[in-house]
Amino acid sequence: MAPKPAAANGAFVTEDSIDYRVLYEEERARCQEATRSRAGLETANARLEAALAASQKELRQAQTRLDKARAEIDEEMEIAKSVQAGLLPGELPEFVNLKTADTYIPTGKVGGDLYDITITPTQKVAILIFDVSGHGIPAALIAAMAKMLFAHYIEKLESPSVVFSEVNKRLCSFINTDHYLTAFLGILDPIRNRMVYARAGHVRPLVYRAATGEVDTLGAKGFFIGHSALIDIAEYTEESVTLSPGDKVLFYTDGLTEGSNASHDFYGVDRLRGAVERNGALEPQDFLDAVLEDQTKFRNGHPLRDDFSMLCIETSSAEWVLRESGFTADDQPRMLMASTYVDIDHVCSVVLRGLDDNGYSDADIKRAKICVFEMLMNAIEHGNRNDPAKRAVVLYTISPDELKVSVVDEGEGFDYEHLPNPLAPENLLKDHGRGVFIIREYMDEVQFNSKGNRMLVVKRHHGGADHGI
Repeated sequence: MAPKPAAANGAFVTEDSIDYRVLYEEERARCQEATRSRAGLETANARLEAALAASQKELRQAQTRLDKARAEIDEEMEIAKSVQAGLLPGELPEFVNLKTADTYIPTGKVGGDLYDITITPTQKVAILIFDVSGHGIPAALIAAMAKMLFAHYIEKLESPSVVFSEVNKRLCSFINTDHYLTAFLGILDPIRNRMVYARAGHVRPLVYRAATGEVDTLGAKGFFIGHSALIDIAEYTEESVTLSPGDKVLFYTDGLTEGSNASHDFYGVDRLRGAVERNGALEPQDFLDAVLEDQTKFRNGHPLRDDFSMLCIETSSAEWVLRESGFTADDQPRMLMASTYVDIDHVCSVVLRGLDDNGYSDADIKRAKICVFEMLMNAIEHGNRNDPAKRAVVLYTISPDELKVSVVDEGEGFDYEHLPNPLAPENLLKDHGRGVFIIREYMDEVQFNSKGNRMLVVKRHHGGADHGI
């Protein structure tokens, strides 16, 4: 048998001298240590896997929250766009001698473009267009606030420059950002076709002159509105322009002229003037469509940087209205229109408010209400035969001395000289002649034109106490 290796002390190790228990314990200790190490690794790995799973869960939850937040933002943006769209006029008011049209081109963002055409308390036409700087919710909020302020002051004031001054003061007190707005406001007398206007840093509207085919611009000087730095120095001037039959005014926001092509060239004012010259003879909506087509063709598919609005008015002569009504231009009458029964209440309320402001008695106001109501009922029902496409034109003047009202319909007229007496026994149950009979009883003067489609009444203001109807 071969000898075993020598021990450390130089002695040979034999099988009899090996302590297997020691070896076993040492091996057992090493195995236990390895087991503990492996268990530690497995534990650490499990912890890592648990941490990873937790991180993945948190990430999924964060993504869910982000998706929800994005959905809420998208929903809020859609609501904001819907609200903004609701601030635009759904239908522009109609006039006897004024045609209107509008176009709004959004870019998908919430912007600050708004415009409107309204009737002032003195029956003039207010044309407003403005553009808030920037995009998004802040611009939309400022636009909505400005729209309400403009509506408030236009109803109270007839000076565009004073309206701008008041709106600027209010907005500067509300807005603490660098946002501002540009605006143009014109107040048009529809009888004289004369527009007084102010401009607050806005792009200049273009005027197409039908007689010559030339294009003018509307100036006037004024600062932006709403920037706090301008609260003490902002000034606005007024100018006026007289429009002839067939003339058009194009109001727009700068997104129209700042539309660019792939070479980053702007559409610009010069190209816009050319489009206005070429298409100025078209009807207002066709005119706007042609301008839009020209700008779209120039961009050649290049996306818009900004949304834009266009508003167009076209004037015609008011002479025929005056001639038919029995008024003259020197009378400076105010004008209203009615096409349906719903319009009657509005006309009556406007006239009655004027009587009250001039100190008429309650009895005279009640009589006037009955008479104006009957005049409009006859015009809509018998004259226009309830055709909503036809209009009854109301011209009136009110002074402390007298009320004068004329109603002209588009019907064929009637024989006013041979109306039956509604008080005759044979006519008591017949539904005709009563309205005219009442009007003749309550008014001091009643006149018809030769055709019979116009009635003009006069009620003199005698003052004194009420004596009832």
